[in-house]
Amino acid sequence: MCDGKVILTLPSFMPMPPTAVKNIVIHNPATLEVVGELRSNCPEDLPQIIARARQAQEEWMRMPLRERRRKMRCLQEYVATHIDELSKVICSETGKPRLEAVNTDLLCALSTVMYSVERMEKLFRPRRVGFGGLGPMMQYLGRRSYIQPRPVGVVAIIAPWNYPIGIPFSQAAMAVAAGNAVVLKPSSHTPFCGLEVRKAFIAAGVPENLVQVVVGSGATIGHALVGSAVDRIIFTGSTAVGKEIMSLAAQRLTPVTLELGGNDPMIVMADADLERAAHAAVWGAYVNAGQTCVCVKRIYVQERVYERFLELFKDGALRVKIGYGWDDPSVGMGPLINAAAVKDMEAQVARAVEQGGKVLFGGRRPGLKGHFFEPTAIVDAPQSSDIVQQETFGPIVTIQRFRDEEEAIAMANDSSYALSGSVWTSDLARGRHMAERMSGGTIDVNNMGYTFGLASTPWGGSRDSGFGRTHGEEGFSELLEPHHVHVDKGRFRRELWWYPYDREGLELSRGFSEITFQRRYLKVFPLIPRFRRRLKGK
Repeated sequence: MCDGKVILTLPSFMPMPPTAVKNIVIHNPATLEVVGELRSNCPEDLPQIIARARQAQEEWMRMPLRERRRKMRCLQEYVATHIDELSKVICSETGKPRLEAVNTDLLCALSTVMYSVERMEKLFRPRRVGFGGLGPMMQYLGRRSYIQPRPVGVVAIIAPWNYPIGIPFSQAAMAVAAGNAVVLKPSSHTPFCGLEVRKAFIAAGVPENLVQVVVGSGATIGHALVGSAVDRIIFTGSTAVGKEIMSLAAQRLTPVTLELGGNDPMIVMADADLERAAHAAVWGAYVNAGQTCVCVKRIYVQERVYERFLELFKDGALRVKIGYGWDDPSVGMGPLINAAAVKDMEAQVARAVEQGGKVLFGGRRPGLKGHFFEPTAIVDAPQSSDIVQQETFGPIVTIQRFRDEEEAIAMANDSSYALSGSVWTSDLARGRHMAERMSGGTIDVNNMGYTFGLASTPWGGSRDSGFGRTHGEEGFSELLEPHHVHVDKGRFRRELWWYPYDREGLELSRGFSEITFQRRYLKVFPLIPRFRRRLKGK
């Protein structure tokens, strides 16, 4: 049973080493009230933190698998029974609606823990490797190969603020299930959410230092963590910072997984269920105030239903209530993360208008306290304009028309990003065909964005959206090393390619090539006695 006891309470949970240099003050972006204050770590803290993580990882792997799985189930139970408390921390640091804190953060985290528990037993199971066409020969020689997966070691997770528990918790759960330790650096906007991640693991009973949290800015503690002696880095954030991390990690040849920005297209065909598509588009564009890498950013509508779609979309968007949603469950959109983000939205709208776009609705700040910006739609923006080509991390979406399927796919793929996208049509065969031609790590047909919550499906993109995958078997493959073991029973004294070299060895190698790769099987019979003599060292 899980006793649910927490060893440390949140106020004393963050280590405050004597080398800490300054305090971080966190404000609620919706109310502007102070959430809390804590001290930043220094780069000098990292060697000791990582050393403790390695010791904890060894202790974790010494535990029987059954016990590790039990503790992971306790982790799942802890989160499920503390949804209200965790939601409060998320809403306080991000200002997002309470329902989003539950659905897009905590339920995604729970899905990943459940999937990880289900997969743990198979993760470490040895996998036999076949030899293909060489199989009969290798069997005769008494050889076999197998893969014994093993943890990479210490995984550094550099997490964003937009899903401050959902993303790092999911990544940490998979890393720990795969036998690794974790050093988590949460965003400096949402450090208390990062502390809650560690608090949950401690409550589940894992070794105390298996999941550790370091707090500070990306320029200091984040930079130092990337350059430290960790064994893998998982970064979620902007493309620009992702490139910096990749460059720095290359100095130590530390492998990285980069889940970066997105500029997701949504194609609406004329035969689509327009009401469903418009409803989805409103949510997809404005969930988390558009501060999501898989938000709908570009909507392409077939021209003969374009005007009708605009009506439905506008009607739905104007019904979205803006505010702080902790106490009011009807609030559908919260604030941006800070004042700079609001200014950036204003600048992007102005630039879009300069380049030929028109504001269908929104485009300004509402009369509310906090860092709010109205849901906004831009129409008639040229495909080459900045608002179409660049990622917009806020509640702004562009809507354009297209003639046919070919033009829609060309416009959707005309982007440096390739993270996600969707196509909407009543013709499922056509939908699948179009989805297979669209660029992106995940393309949905008649849905969008929610598969991050399906932990069994891979998550990630390509181009400026990064590389590598989290979630699914593909995600686990980046958290485990394929340790290859090759076993020879020692049936023969030597190999064909060993010293001494001579003409007979060359003839036998040529004969082996003809038999095996050119399928000249009749040549095998006269060569068998010579092969046997050679292998026996005679």
